[in-house]
Amino acid sequence: MTRSKKILLTTATILSAAILISVIHHYQLKAAVNRYISELKAKGEPMELAQVLPSPVPPEQNGAEALREADALFNALFGANKSLLATNYVYGMRMVAPGKAMVRWQQPDIRDIDGTNSWENVKAAVVQNAKAFALLQQIIKTPIFSFPVKYARGVADLSFTNLYLAQSKSAALRLEAAELCELNQGDTVSAVKNLRAMLAIVKAIRDERFEISELVRIAIAQIALTANWELLQSPNLSDQQLADLQHDWMNFDFIASNANALAMERVTGRITTAKWRRSGSELEYYLGTWTRLGLSDQEETTLDKLKVKIKVFLWRYWWSYPDEIRQLKSYEMFLETARFAETNYSLQTVIAKQKKGLAAMKLDKAADEFDGFSDPAKIDMHSLLSQDATSLSAIFDKVMKVEAAKQMIITAIALKRYQLKHGNYPPDLNSLVLEFLSVVPLDPVDGQPLRYRSNTDEAFTLYSVGENGVDDGGDPSLENGVTSSGYYWLNNHALDWVWPQPATPAEIEYFREHLPK
Repeated sequence: MTRSKKILLTTATILSAAILISVIHHYQLKAAVNRYISELKAKGEPMELAQVLPSPVPPEQNGAEALREADALFNALFGANKSLLATNYVYGMRMVAPGKAMVRWQQPDIRDIDGTNSWENVKAAVVQNAKAFALLQQIIKTPIFSFPVKYARGVADLSFTNLYLAQSKSAALRLEAAELCELNQGDTVSAVKNLRAMLAIVKAIRDERFEISELVRIAIAQIALTANWELLQSPNLSDQQLADLQHDWMNFDFIASNANALAMERVTGRITTAKWRRSGSELEYYLGTWTRLGLSDQEETTLDKLKVKIKVFLWRYWWSYPDEIRQLKSYEMFLETARFAETNYSLQTVIAKQKKGLAAMKLDKAADEFDGFSDPAKIDMHSLLSQDATSLSAIFDKVMKVEAAKQMIITAIALKRYQLKHGNYPPDLNSLVLEFLSVVPLDPVDGQPLRYRSNTDEAFTLYSVGENGVDDGGDPSLENGVTSSGYYWLNNHALDWVWPQPATPAEIEYFREHLPK
């Protein structure tokens, strides 16, 4: 055999061995993923789409049509006959000092950084959109949304979902503006209807099972909370109105809804991963999102395109499998801790467990996925699937805040009911039990009863221990060394999360004098 033939044969043998080893390694990695999925299924984890889909909603019970029709009516007035609600919202419970908020509807006008509006202008906009508001109030009777989301498409249908989520949040903001206007006009009955419509939207989204849906739902609940705080400052409330609102808030379970969304995200994530493995072009399309939409300032060269194609090839056959296991393990950990939270109402403990679990999996560092989208050639394809683990952990922080807000609004409503009946606030929260509450609400941070004390017949202090988990006696100030131009009462660095009390005229005037010009 000639020398050249020997070299050729040796080269062919080496190449064949390399290919064979690569193929064997591919199937080994694939088998490892399948084994782990089998282990999860054996533990009873829902891993198939049919196991995590929400129950079907009969058409007559679907409130989504009322939302769509209302949104269309609002948008129909955004042309030549544009109303104020097309460009402005009226926000309630404006914090003006730590623990103190301005009662917006009691002010002579609506003044903010962007300018000033009159209540007459807001009233005209509300009247102009009366049909749309009537449609949104119908959701109180049908608080279930069933959007035509194609979960079987994986993450590909998220843009379709986002349209309805945007409509839901816009509806809540418009309802808040209407409610504040009605309170200013002394129409408490209409104000309660619009607040209950906001709460119905929060309830209606509970089975829209994506994490983005939960984030929007939490945001709408926070809007409803500020509107409810404003309503509690009205002297014209009845016990029945308050009881209805209290019942609406008590129906929310943000922990369970978050767990449902996590289970769905795990399944749709598997669907998307399988699609990307089947077709490199689909993954390349996903990676090129920002470039395709013109949102990247990076000029894509031929070499960049080639680098992406090579990375996609390596990802599909080798890199994706260990990354998928990391992703599945992070979801398993998030679900286990979420279920733990449902039975052990101490979310501070849960968040600590999550951080420890992420650190053990080396997923505690946030990856900047946006850099990858703006320049796909630079993205770390080894962590394409698992890089969102840190952001999922951050969502649970929001769950803790909204749970704390929910518990405090339930308690604040019960305190208002007690005051209406007895003319003063109770000496302790136990005095509310049986007549206005079944049990004393717990602080979701540490699982202990919310802290409370009566200050006068007209004032009280109600608070959660907040992010630091330490009882600072109801001090709403920020921690030492932390400064902020805002006074958000659920601030991460507030010593305690204190239910705001109405600001005095002097506090409001001082705040307005120091607004940025």
